[in-house]
Amino acid sequence: MRSQKKEKKKKKRKNKNTPRYDVRAYLEQIHGVDVLEIFGISEISALEILSETGTDLSKWPTGNHFVSWMNFCPNNKITGGKLVSSMIMKKTPNNAAQAFRAAANGLRRSDNWLGDYFRRMKAKGGHKYAVVATARKLALIYYKMVRYKEAFMEVDMEAYKEKQRQAKIGYLEKRLAQLRGEAA
Repeated sequence: MRSQKKEKKKKKRKNKNTPRYDVRAYLEQIHGVDVLEIFGISEISALEILSETGTDLSKWPTGNHFVSWMNFCPNNKITGGKLVSSMIMKKTPNNAAQAFRAAANGLRRSDNWLGDYFRRMKAKGGHKYAVVATARKLALIYYKMVRYKEAFMEVDMEAYKEKQRQAKIGYLEKRLAQLRGEAA
């Protein structure tokens, strides 16, 4: 009797809002690629993004147009050749933008290259800056995957850190050369 009850017991869902069907297979069938491979994007987030953007991303000519539509780019105000302000516009973000922001915020403690990117951006400009910058990066990855049917390319963490280290060394060498030029 007890063994029959155990067999009838269904697979436990993650929470009450989790769909009762295989979302990964559904999204892969629609997009042609597995968008859930992107770090931080959950099943619910992917469905929200799909509902807001649709399957045809050709209405945005480039990834930068897509990112601009999501309001992940600065609103540069320039007067007299000088940058006065570069804050993002204060318009209400759509559901896709909110899903990308939530995915970016979820990366803050992750142990991958996008998590490392989030932490570097947070050190550079604060938490809000990091969320927007990482959400922009996620949106560009999503755009390339869906528009061009490319698989997600995971970056090796060691190679990523080495590249960042070399960039920092190059910056410091350039700065040292500038300071030596000023002293002479």
